[in-house]
Amino acid sequence: MEMIKVLVAGVQQEKKEDILEALANVEYISTTDGADSFDQVLAMLEARHVDVVLVNAYINGNGYKLTEAIVNQHPGVAVIIIEQELEEDTMRAALFAGAKDVLVYPFAPAKLVDSIYRSYQAERKRRMAHHEKPVKTKQSGRGQVITVFGTKGGVGKTFVATNLAVSLAQKNKNRVALVDLDLDFGNAALALNIIPQFTIADVVNEVTSLDQDLLESYLIPHNSGVKLLAANAEPQMTEFINADYVGMLIRILQDAFDYVVVDMPARFYDPVDPAIQEADTLMLVATPEVVTLRNIKSCLNTLSMLKYPPNKTKVILNKTDSRSEIKPRDVETTLNARIYADIPADYRLVSSSMNQGIPVVMLAAKAKISRGFDDLVSKIINEQKAWQSGSPGTGNKKKLQEVSN
Repeated sequence: MEMIKVLVAGVQQEKKEDILEALANVEYISTTDGADSFDQVLAMLEARHVDVVLVNAYINGNGYKLTEAIVNQHPGVAVIIIEQELEEDTMRAALFAGAKDVLVYPFAPAKLVDSIYRSYQAERKRRMAHHEKPVKTKQSGRGQVITVFGTKGGVGKTFVATNLAVSLAQKNKNRVALVDLDLDFGNAALALNIIPQFTIADVVNEVTSLDQDLLESYLIPHNSGVKLLAANAEPQMTEFINADYVGMLIRILQDAFDYVVVDMPARFYDPVDPAIQEADTLMLVATPEVVTLRNIKSCLNTLSMLKYPPNKTKVILNKTDSRSEIKPRDVETTLNARIYADIPADYRLVSSSMNQGIPVVMLAAKAKISRGFDDLVSKIINEQKAWQSGSPGTGNKKKLQEVSN
């Protein structure tokens, strides 16, 4: 492993001793200090090679200003800010200054080492993304955003989103990104049998320098051709992800992919609003159950109240079964909306698919349930000609949080 050179900047003596002691026995990290002011830090970076700088948030009264100067003048150096407490404004300031992470003192030695290693790797990955531009095979025009939403857990929202993404990728070799915006409990990675090396939190850390190539370097490839942006491994990090970041991610992905499929949480709330606002198609996943249909009816009324374009909203009826007491025509009557597509029930095959982490359209391509996804994808592709070429979704920009819960 390459040696990671760390500069400890402006940290008080007691904290500095703790940091140096914690890193002393890590064989791949070497440390140096002696930079206790803004000018000393920049001078030291000019004089020697440094990979990571640990910056005291209060050095010269403003460690965030120093962080911004380091990022601008010394691209390739990762900055970690050491704070006394962590609040939303603190994290936002750190992200916009260009810091890779914020650590609150006192911290465990293992957490410090992990932060240094992850920050170093993230910066290295960013540099590689800029030097090794991936080959683009996207169709011309702006990618279509398909947002998959359900108002109740258990309706199969993630199942629909992952299989839809895989089906789209396999059709005509489309470039497809799958974004897991169920920030607290996202399972898209599990459904694809992927252990995420990076998550949306890592991407947000790059918000000041984010572009198409850098963002794509954080996506995890699946053997179907889909590229996944996974939800956070640590749900507590979601409080630092806001609507501005999410909107930016979606718009950048639209420029790189033919389709951006978004797996949503089962509720309206501010950080993920752009996935609805920017959607070309909003798929509402329903099942033939009274409680689910009542929730979907309420959702449709909410969207209507917000003047959300009705032509964008499509009802997907999942788990259809000829033996069910509630028939598709009953669903349409209840919702006063047509069913756009239905996905047949196959509980044994779906269970096997989820347990193995293999999308059902790959596990049993000729099964009736897989043909349901084939029909859905064919309908999407056939209708795409009617969409305005190259224009982003223009859904109602009013905050949907007002009607949450």
